[in-house]
Amino acid sequence: MEPIIEIQKLSKTFGSGDGRVAALQDVSVQIQPGEIFGIIGLSGAGKSTLVRCINLLERPDEGRVLFHGRDLTELKPKQLRMQRRKISMIFQSFNLLDQRTSLDNICFPLELAGVSRKDARKRAMELLETVGLPDKASAYPVQLSGGQKQRIAIARALASDPEVLLCDEATSALDPKTTDSILKLLQRINRERGITVIIITHQMSVIEQICNRVAILDSGVVAEIGPVESVFSNPQSKAGRRLVSPDVAQPVTHWEIPTARIAFNAAMTEEPVIAMLAADKGICVSILGADTRNVSGKAFGTMLISLPEDVAQRKIVLDYLNAHEGVSAEEVTEDV
Repeated sequence: MEPIIEIQKLSKTFGSGDGRVAALQDVSVQIQPGEIFGIIGLSGAGKSTLVRCINLLERPDEGRVLFHGRDLTELKPKQLRMQRRKISMIFQSFNLLDQRTSLDNICFPLELAGVSRKDARKRAMELLETVGLPDKASAYPVQLSGGQKQRIAIARALASDPEVLLCDEATSALDPKTTDSILKLLQRINRERGITVIIITHQMSVIEQICNRVAILDSGVVAEIGPVESVFSNPQSKAGRRLVSPDVAQPVTHWEIPTARIAFNAAMTEEPVIAMLAADKGICVSILGADTRNVSGKAFGTMLISLPEDVAQRKIVLDYLNAHEGVSAEEVTEDV
């Protein structure tokens, strides 16, 4: 299947001279039609710059952004405006027009597209139904809660019948209950309308709840990319381990003893493998840290344990753990 969005070797810098900052460096990502794709990283990782490059609100210094195989960076301004109608965006701060009612906010992109007032209002009322706020048509933004504002912003983004919905930290200003309701709305829109959703966030819980695949950004570089379950059950990059399992991401030098990292996933039985190791092999290890989480209703986790000083016994421990279904263990010799 051809990607709906393909980012090829994208780079973007800001400033000049000693103040020059590389926000993105050689970023390549493919996003498939109909998926919910997450992009996560700590503050300053380049997430918002990347999402703004997707619809060319920021122009990359190098690289290409393909939409249905067409390079957006090569389009003339009018052609680009036409393509942007198919790539809508919602923001952390909602960006509603304060002097317009909810209905008129949703009508705004339709007016810009030349749709008649009658047709625009009819379409806007349909979208108010979609986001569950038909009774807020005459309300102004100041009269709405944060969650209601975001629902109106989502309705406005849907007005142009987009194929892609970009969500830049769309839930970070909301409380957990409201965040959950907005994510469920995005899932329903994705499922019922087939719209590809790209989520930019620093919240692990958002990725866990809604995304199919995830890319981890670290200092403007893609550190890791893959299915959410794979990345969260056994992250391969240091950035991934810091985000997914911060409690077990201490540098090995912090412990000053032989150390192993164990990843376990939903296929793992509920057997107490560490206790079984002591009973079956007579080798006791210490748990240095552990972190578990729920991804799509399945349990995943990472554990850091001590290893024996004796090399032969270390091998016994690792072989024993790796023999269990759903468990992978490896000795770590550098920062985990």
